[in-house]
Amino acid sequence: MATPDRDELIRWARDIALKLKFAIVIGKSDNGSDKRKQYFRLDCERGGRYVSTNKKLKSDQTGTRKCGCPFRLRGYCHADKTWHLTVVNGKHNHELDKAVEGHLIVGRLKPEERQCMEEMSRNLVPPKNIMSTLKDRDPNNKTTAKQLYNLSHRLKLKMRASMTEMQHLSKRLVETGYFFKHRTVVADGSEHVQDIFFAHPKSISLFNSFPTVLLMDSTYKTNKYKMSLFEIVGFTSTVRSFNVGFAWLTNEREDNFTWALEQCVSLLRNEDVRPKVIVTDRDLALMNAVSEVFPTSPAMVCRFHVKRNVSSKMKEIVKIKNGENEKQTDVWDQITDAFNDVLESPTEKEYADNVMVFRELCARWPKFLRYVEETVLDTDKERVVNAWVDQHMHMGNHTTNRAESCHGVLKGYLKDGNGDLVKGWEAINKMLISQFTEVQGEFGRSMSVAEHRYDDDPLYAFLFYKISRKAMDHIYDEANRVEECGMDSKKCGCVMRRTYGLPCACLIAKKIKNNKPIRLDEIHPQWKKLCFEDEPAPGDVADDYSCLAEWKAIQERLKTADVSVKNDIRNQLRLIAYPETTSVKPPLQKAKTKGARKKKSVRVTRSTSRDKSRWEHVDDHIAATQASQSKPTKSKPSTSQTVPEVPKELVISTLTPAPPEIPFINHMPKFMHTFIEDIIDVKGDGYCGYRVVALHQKGNQQDFELIRLNMERELRLNKESYVELFDTERYKYVTDALFPPPRRSKHAFATKDKWFTFPDMGYVVATHFQRVVVQLSNMERCGASRTCFPLRGKPPSDTSDLDSKIICIGALADHFVLVQLKVGCPIPPTAHQWKNSCSEEAAEW
Repeated sequence: MATPDRDELIRWARDIALKLKFAIVIGKSDNGSDKRKQYFRLDCERGGRYVSTNKKLKSDQTGTRKCGCPFRLRGYCHADKTWHLTVVNGKHNHELDKAVEGHLIVGRLKPEERQCMEEMSRNLVPPKNIMSTLKDRDPNNKTTAKQLYNLSHRLKLKMRASMTEMQHLSKRLVETGYFFKHRTVVADGSEHVQDIFFAHPKSISLFNSFPTVLLMDSTYKTNKYKMSLFEIVGFTSTVRSFNVGFAWLTNEREDNFTWALEQCVSLLRNEDVRPKVIVTDRDLALMNAVSEVFPTSPAMVCRFHVKRNVSSKMKEIVKIKNGENEKQTDVWDQITDAFNDVLESPTEKEYADNVMVFRELCARWPKFLRYVEETVLDTDKERVVNAWVDQHMHMGNHTTNRAESCHGVLKGYLKDGNGDLVKGWEAINKMLISQFTEVQGEFGRSMSVAEHRYDDDPLYAFLFYKISRKAMDHIYDEANRVEECGMDSKKCGCVMRRTYGLPCACLIAKKIKNNKPIRLDEIHPQWKKLCFEDEPAPGDVADDYSCLAEWKAIQERLKTADVSVKNDIRNQLRLIAYPETTSVKPPLQKAKTKGARKKKSVRVTRSTSRDKSRWEHVDDHIAATQASQSKPTKSKPSTSQTVPEVPKELVISTLTPAPPEIPFINHMPKFMHTFIEDIIDVKGDGYCGYRVVALHQKGNQQDFELIRLNMERELRLNKESYVELFDTERYKYVTDALFPPPRRSKHAFATKDKWFTFPDMGYVVATHFQRVVVQLSNMERCGASRTCFPLRGKPPSDTSDLDSKIICIGALADHFVLVQLKVGCPIPPTAHQWKNSCSEEAAEW
């Protein structure tokens, strides 16, 4: 074959080889010179011999395709500038394949396919979906999924080049114009990032336009470092949610939230502007941080979480005894309705009346009533009850559902929770681009669409295209109340005016009577903004933003400073000018993604879906219990009695009393009664907690002093980790409690400051003895039932031995007992405190 195009000749040869089911490669080529002609050599893909290397390979499962195949073609350029191809050797020393999908050369992407693949990878499309797209475009495409995964990996390496993870993140944030801040902590001689806050420039614009209401919540499983993602959410005049900012936090303590909220405040261009209302869940650390950073902004508690917590507590405590002529579900419905009436009380007088009704209804269950009073009515009524909440401009936001919804949208972009911070930011950035498009679309519809129901009504004459359609809908609904309340402000309540900043029914009635339209100055500014607020141009920056004075001060200091100070100033200025040169490292704590024991639960850690809340577990348990009790089986003398299949862990009888021979059983949680084998009492001399541990570990409660010495040694040798877990003050208290007491007589009782305390001493026992320490209690002053896992060390490889590793301590009033649990029993949950402080290997517990 002769052709003037070299590449066309090579392409033709490869097409012929493809039809014959083998692949060819360019073995050698020469572009020619004054004395040499241009030529190329095509060899079989399996030609040549493998040459070993002294380099140590990562895996020993390596191989080669080369088998010394002699097949060879030669292409050369004639004097007339045409290329010719000749066969040097047309034989193979191997059998030809029946398919060519496994050959790398055949599977190489074409330039246009490679460009498509790179674009789809940047848009977070997984390689398996990219392959489907390429196959649809070209059915003859021979690329395999492995090749696409390799290309995707090389693309990421190319984008990051030699930069570290934090340098790459800083570079991407600078390129896209994000506002971002971070703070660090020094550990292991290096500077590691502690918290990161960032906000998109359009988010900042929306925040300055719509700062009226903020909703805050955290989500998890977004990165391999186990950093929680704190989201701050607002909403526009079209009631479309938008993300104000994000913060990755290493801990959910008050200090972390305070720092993140301070960065959020710095986004506001007007220092006098503050949110009218802030809605959070009942996270005490977050609530304290909000009150510190936004002292003038009323804080509300999510009503949804309050209702769910009360509902789950009700289903645990409120039980109908045998013989009472009431249905369990009917009683629950009555209590739920009464509690909802309390929350929705429009005035303080009605609130007092509804509370009296609720107390009379729950008088038979004083523990449940006390829980509601102590956690809601006495502490948070001003943050959740309408009588107080409706005094603020919350614009219909009683819950954190907007923030929860944003969590769900983000998890749709974030495919798994084991990526680094750059991968997490890329998912957030893609989500925000889509979010801003939707926000702008809603603005456009409000500025161009007028609903027909307002056409002939003079009441809305001044409002068309000036306020959002959602605001028009609220006004329309309020106008429908005019016939009910007229111009009487008492009947109207004026809630719409206070909480939404829109005309209420009594004002609309006056407008209708006088045939006057609603004026724009009677509408809150939140509803009148229908665009992104423009950023100030560089030439329009106010004089307050000038840093000339600071720059002159730096130059003066450089003249008189020594070399070390000059280097320090230069390094700080370099970080400001080139953030991508940062030497900060990622957080220390990493999720173990490889090398873990293979078990079914390993796949769950890759999921970004949230863990179930407590009320969801309670609802599932109640549903399973009712299902198992709805079909009672009749007793038969035959041994082949049929029993419905119910999972062992769900068969928890809350109606059948525990066997009377087990002492102290009534002091344990009811859902654990069927899993308790025995309860053993110990001497009540103030050292009972240590005696319980000694009885379990040594078989003799008299060895409790040895247990105390072991615990004191564990605390002393690992002081840094325990100070981080507790704090300096609590660490000192626990250490002093374990310090040997002064000489005492045989019958002396320990003072209260020497007692066993939970959960702090539970972590010490669990870590030193490599055991799981569980506390069971149904008494509020003894603390909730919970579990302490070791802070260090891997769990045993033999999972059948795990039941023997549990030390179960029963908490009574000022006393502890040893609880012996049955094999395969459930245990209470552990706190986030352990998850944030345990070592990498201990996380496998």
